[in-house]
Amino acid sequence: MPSEQITGSKKAQKIRQACDCCHARKIRCDGETPCKNCQITELPCTYLAVPKKKGPKGRRIAKDVNPIGILPETGPSITFSSSADDSVSGFRASPLLSADLVKTCLDAFFTHKYPIMPVLDLDNTYATVPHLQEMPEQYGLIAALCALIVFQPEIIDAPELGSPWPSSQDLINEAVRARRFCNHIEKPSLATIHTSFFLYATMFCLGMDNSAWFYIRESMTCLQLLRLHEETTYHNLDAEYSKYCRRTFWLLVITERAYALQRHRPLTLQPTIDLPTVDPGPEATILSGFLDLVSLFQNFDESFMNLWNTSGSDSSPQALIQLQEILKTAIHDGSDRTEIQQADLRVSRQWVRTLVWQLCVSKGLLSSQPSDESMSFQYPISIARDVVQVARSLPVKAFEANGVGILEKVFDIGCSLSDVLLLNPDAINNSVMEIGPKDYLLEMVRLLGTTPGGDKYLRILTLKADRLLKLRLRGSLSDSEASDRIEEVFDDEENTLPEQDNVHYPAFDETMTDGNFLAEDHLDAGIYEPPEQDPSMMMGDHSLAFSMPTPGWEAFWPPVPPDVD
Repeated sequence: MPSEQITGSKKAQKIRQACDCCHARKIRCDGETPCKNCQITELPCTYLAVPKKKGPKGRRIAKDVNPIGILPETGPSITFSSSADDSVSGFRASPLLSADLVKTCLDAFFTHKYPIMPVLDLDNTYATVPHLQEMPEQYGLIAALCALIVFQPEIIDAPELGSPWPSSQDLINEAVRARRFCNHIEKPSLATIHTSFFLYATMFCLGMDNSAWFYIRESMTCLQLLRLHEETTYHNLDAEYSKYCRRTFWLLVITERAYALQRHRPLTLQPTIDLPTVDPGPEATILSGFLDLVSLFQNFDESFMNLWNTSGSDSSPQALIQLQEILKTAIHDGSDRTEIQQADLRVSRQWVRTLVWQLCVSKGLLSSQPSDESMSFQYPISIARDVVQVARSLPVKAFEANGVGILEKVFDIGCSLSDVLLLNPDAINNSVMEIGPKDYLLEMVRLLGTTPGGDKYLRILTLKADRLLKLRLRGSLSDSEASDRIEEVFDDEENTLPEQDNVHYPAFDETMTDGNFLAEDHLDAGIYEPPEQDPSMMMGDHSLAFSMPTPGWEAFWPPVPPDVD
């Protein structure tokens, strides 16, 4: 109402910016927070709109000075959607990224994530927190880091915040918004690389594979723009800054190779610079474990990826046998590493051994009488045994800190084991006094059930194990005591196997019948066939059908029963 609007003098004091509501209603604003108009109307008083430059539109070139911000006529014309160079003062931090949330997430990162990604300087990172309002680039980095941490609330040691936490997607949006205020494409920095990396890590956890691939490639591209892939660049850098640049390069090398194996992607970075040096001090253990991981993934170069990504490439059995031998000794037992690093190192080693074995399957290189164990059909049983030893020797917290990535690796190993047992049911031990493949598969199902983030893998691996071991889920998948959610169903129980499309996971007050499907009976009758496989589906992509058998099995079906005199 006009009578309720601010009535100033003839020469009203000029304000810098009207609040968003007054600007939209086109009425005078007193510039206070909240302003008088918003108090009267009980509207939220915000100043989120970015002030536009005044004056005539179009290019303005001052006389007798060089044009600013105009590219040479011989070069391409590039237009940025943000007005970063002249609107940093218009950047405003969101209340979503509160001081309490930032501190909680940083504490969790440096406690649980830093051992496997030691690329941020602790003191410098905490020092920037009070100044994030004036530093949109650092603000975007912190928002991306927080997006990763809030996806894993189980690793946060602090009590819950007073207000509901923002979602990972909300914080991703904040990181992207902050980037509009800094020219991160034309003027990339180490913070730009880290922001893209944390966005990749969060997208991977959310299952957004295209976005994850985009941001990991963006991170590597910014690194190359800064020429941090060239050893000569480091000669003129400050020693402390150079240390984190070098670590960032090798983290991207490891991450790209692991992701390329999981999603059948090509490689971009090559090991072109020196490894980080391990100096005596509190970080010696962490950096030694980091270098162990580098040593493990350096074995998967372009020549291997060409075999992995193409179906018609020739491969040498002896070369793959040699690779398996290298992987056995690529890292030592790791007992002097942190528990988080041990989980990552030891499970990753068994995972890549499984992938090399899968490659041998797809190339038809396995044999019933192999010259080396790695070329046998039952090799995943040995790998699974080693994974179970890792799971029994480390606390669940060590797996939680590694997140979804380590769970997908356990899942891949479990699927290969279940394929082997389906092909050779005689390998399933029936003695209750003997630990064997059945127990290994059951233990991996339990590991996925007890570690947060493993539900989607748990459902699929349990469904596969159900056909082999006659298992069933008992209780809700959200229960904390997940070790009690798996129950064996013995042969003398009368039950019925539900169809795969109609599987129901009951709550505690419900009951569920299980199947009497006996793989041995079907194999003996000669009527069992492997599930049909779409030729376009490739190994390692969890966005496709997880329950597909290991590619290459069709060459060995139907299994021929041994001659019995």
